[in-house]
Formats: sequence, structure tokens, C-alpha cells
Amino acid sequence: MENSYPLPRRLRASIPRRFLRTRACAAAPWDLTSLDTVVREYSLDDPGPMANAVKIAGRYGIKRHVLIPAFALCWAMGRRNGDADLEHTGKVGLTGVVATALVAEVIKRQLCRSRPVDCGDAGEWGTEGARSFPSGHAGTAFATATAIACTAGDRRIGAAAFAAAGVLAGGRVIADRHWTTDIMAGAALGTAVTALAAYWLNRRPDA
Repeated sequence: MENSYPLPRRLRASIPRRFLRTRACAAAPWDLTSLDTVVREYSLDDPGPMANAVKIAGRYGIKRHVLIPAFALCWAMGRRNGDADLEHTGKVGLTGVVATALVAEVIKRQLCRSRPVDCGDAGEWGTEGARSFPSGHAGTAFATATAIACTAGDRRIGAAAFAAAGVLAGGRVIADRHWTTDIMAGAALGTAVTALAAYWLNRRPDA
């Protein structure tokens, strides 16, 4: 599968490296770069049209600038119409997606992991401006799924939301924009942050 976002290696050579970040993220006994490499090689083999569909869905199906207004609208409409469930879903979703995005941005700026499409080396950390870890798309997808699962009242709906989030997030690996561990970290972050948001909002008297 041809990469859509190549960065010429001659440009990479001029990018400054963060020495401390690189040392902190050096290979460890529990290093998962081999998993990242194996999954990437399999994904680039282009398994078929289904993989291409997932790649496109992963790119266009997870957009914070769409989800944030959507959850805000749910919040406003729920409050206006006296629908407590819709209002609560909007609160949890909006808080979870925004908080996940902020935390992910801080981590990205600190660890500076290079994207697979840019370097092909799962062990490259500390490159100034690199933003692969964690996956913001995965964080947003799982934050949305967690908000739905925490407020839907039906486990089947929650399970479907998480399944959809997994497929959409996986599209970022197929598109060669993220390593598998980027997706795993983003998914864990989005789930944890939104679950904490739901817990916090449930404890508030006016929630």
C-alpha cells in the first residue's frame, strides 16, 4: 500500500532531536516495537478493499471538530427539552473528548514519537515536531465510545460503540499514520479520561 503522507528522509535529517526524550524512550525489556513492526508490515501488504474502507473510515470518521459540537448540542438540547439522559450524554462526551485531546497533546509534545510513514522505525522517539504517540484519533474514538457506554444504559449499545471505535482507530494503522502501540495508548487514554469524567459528573449534585 502506497503511503499518502511521505516525508523525504533528507528533510528528516535536519529535524532536531530531543536527547532526553530519546534516552527516556530507549528500548526496554518490555519493548513492543516488534509488535509495531509486524503489524505495520502486514498492514502495508494491502489485504484488500475492506482494509482500504477501514483506512478511509479511520481518517474521516473520527473528527473532534464534529464530535465536540455534536456533544455540546446534545447537552443543550437535553437541557432545553428536559431530557436528563441526553443532557448527561452531552456533558460526559464533551468533557471526555476535550480532556482526552488536551492530555494527548501534552504527551505528544513531550515524547515526540515519529510516525511510521515518516521513518519506518518504531523505536524512533524524541524527534522535534513528531506527534505519533499517543493516537489522537484513537483517543477521540474511545472517548466517544466510553461516553456512550457510560450513559446508554444498554450494554449492547456500549459494546457496539467500542467495536466501532476499535475499527476506526485501526484504520490509522492501515493508513500508516500510527503504530499499533500509539492506538493502544490512545484507546486507553480516551477510555480512562472519559470514565473519570463520567464518575466526576455523576458525583456532582447539579450533574
